[in-house]
Amino acid sequence: MNDDLLRPRALYEAIADSLRERILAHELPPGAALDEAALAHGYGVSRTPVREALKVLAQQGLVLIEPRRGCCVAEFSSADVAALFDVLDLLEGHAVRAAARDGLAAAGPAGCTDPFETAGNRYAAEAITRLREKLRLALGPAYSRGEAELFVRSTSALSAALGRQDAARAEGAWRDYAAARRRLAGHALAPAQAVQP
Repeated sequence: MNDDLLRPRALYEAIADSLRERILAHELPPGAALDEAALAHGYGVSRTPVREALKVLAQQGLVLIEPRRGCCVAEFSSADVAALFDVLDLLEGHAVRAAARDGLAAAGPAGCTDPFETAGNRYAAEAITRLREKLRLALGPAYSRGEAELFVRSTSALSAALGRQDAARAEGAWRDYAAARRRLAGHALAPAQAVQP
């Protein structure tokens, strides 16, 4: 039985999920001020669940809370983006090796983290999800769409290697995808100039 179905959801969790999606879609872009009172009014709730939701998002690195100054959506420099990719590449490479070892199939385009989740390390899967969210925030919706298209093009080679439990080919297919993803990110950063090095 799925325990999540039986567990009542706290209001602040629902607000955090809604705000996360608005932030990742750039409806609330990087650097945007987040006014607790205005958000509470918009959601039709008191400030307390909004404050708790913002704390969750701050813990995930999507918003910044400065005492006595307020809250804003996090911004990432190009150096931050490069560092995020470095860590993501390490974790995903490890997950791809584990998936190849265990003969797991590649995920579909809608579930890019599935091979990591099924590789048996939920902590790596959670870290990968958080890193990918930060990249979505830093690089915007156009990058997210482009990355999904890249993944779709990489899926057949990755799936074949994973099915054969060929870790070397699976890693090679993943490295090709990761390099293309970085190139895409470079194009996403170049015209914006809003993200400073």
